[in-house]
Amino acid sequence: MLAILSLYFAYHYYRIKGQRPILSSDTFQPYELIDMTIVSKNTAIYRFKLDKEYETLSIPVGQHLACRFSIDDKDEIRYYTPISNQYDEGFFDIMVKSYPNGKVSKQFAGLQVGDKVDFKGPVGRISYEKNVADEIYMVAGGSGITPMLQVLAAIITTPEDLTKVSLLYANETENDILLKGELDELAQKYANFKVSYTLTHPPKNWDGKVGYVTKEMLKEFLPEPSGDRRVFVCGPMKMKEAILKYTEELGWEKGVLQSGGEDQVFCF
Repeated sequence: MLAILSLYFAYHYYRIKGQRPILSSDTFQPYELIDMTIVSKNTAIYRFKLDKEYETLSIPVGQHLACRFSIDDKDEIRYYTPISNQYDEGFFDIMVKSYPNGKVSKQFAGLQVGDKVDFKGPVGRISYEKNVADEIYMVAGGSGITPMLQVLAAIITTPEDLTKVSLLYANETENDILLKGELDELAQKYANFKVSYTLTHPPKNWDGKVGYVTKEMLKEFLPEPSGDRRVFVCGPMKMKEAILKYTEELGWEKGVLQSGGEDQVFCF
């Protein structure tokens, strides 16, 4: 079985490596919506069709797609991280949370199967490489989980990547936790992945953490800083700013919002 799995991943690796770029980094191209999956009351996964059934998106792990809608004769551009597996053929998935005042997210909420949306890419400041660190500590808030899912998918589908991953995922209510069932299942299946949750408005029977991500919570979650450990952060701006401050106070290298790929504390 191990030999079969090794051949499978090697086959896909070299197939992707030799594949021409699917997206243009300069020019927006239309992609057809072929499926939608409701994740929560205001979040859905949108699946877009690639030109050929055997094509894979094959953008560097940790990078994003630029998405464009024309609204009131003005181009509105937003950035989304694919959450589909890097080996998935013929399609790519993005997860979008709709906000009451979100111009683009409301456009997504109104899409129907068969509609086309303009994308280009990749865009980003990090390209994840296997075993870049012995341990990665992810801190995500709300829809900031999406780049974490992409990195996590790359790790667990690459047998030779031995990186240990711990995720602290912050939300307001239990219903706001995106893909909780899938995350819990991954944590049970993969010994190198652990997940914990914190809620600002927990239910009565909640047994996870409570409140915003504080310095004290991070101190409990993070180990001592070292060269073989990284912290990945994604979420609302105020959350990212607070976590950068807390990690520096806890002895980690000073992080910045416009992080670089080699930073010990990286903000998506």
